[in-house]
Amino acid sequence: MADSDSGAGLGRPRRRRHTAKEHGPDPIDLHVGGQLRIARELTGLTQTEVGRALGMSFQVIQKYEQGEIRVSASRLFQLAKLLRKSPDYFFEGLVATDVPGIGVLERSDIDLIRAFRSIQSDELKELLVRLARDIAERHGNASAEPNK
Repeated sequence: MADSDSGAGLGRPRRRRHTAKEHGPDPIDLHVGGQLRIARELTGLTQTEVGRALGMSFQVIQKYEQGEIRVSASRLFQLAKLLRKSPDYFFEGLVATDVPGIGVLERSDIDLIRAFRSIQSDELKELLVRLARDIAERHGNASAEPNK
């Protein structure tokens, strides 16, 4: 297996990829795959028919449906068109809190973003970003390690 330190000259090891084979499918990929299966079945198409229409094997469609491989944005658009669905359909039922790192925006989040966007100076914006990162590293969640 390749050495995980292929960050070539950057001095930091590269993080190992999260793979469906080693870690199981991503919950969002599972959701999108489930939506794909439902849409396909509702249109009365088989995996083979969908695969042929898009120039791929039924095995790829099967892996999409099981969340084993991710559906690219362009492929998702093709699938939506073929199955007569909006691309949004594949994400229906997902809640922002289901996605790691994304939570529901609160009023204070929105106020902060609006205030930040109203600042004209790029230099001042960069300083504020650095300040926010520094505060988050020192006083954010327990898993963050502060720079010392």
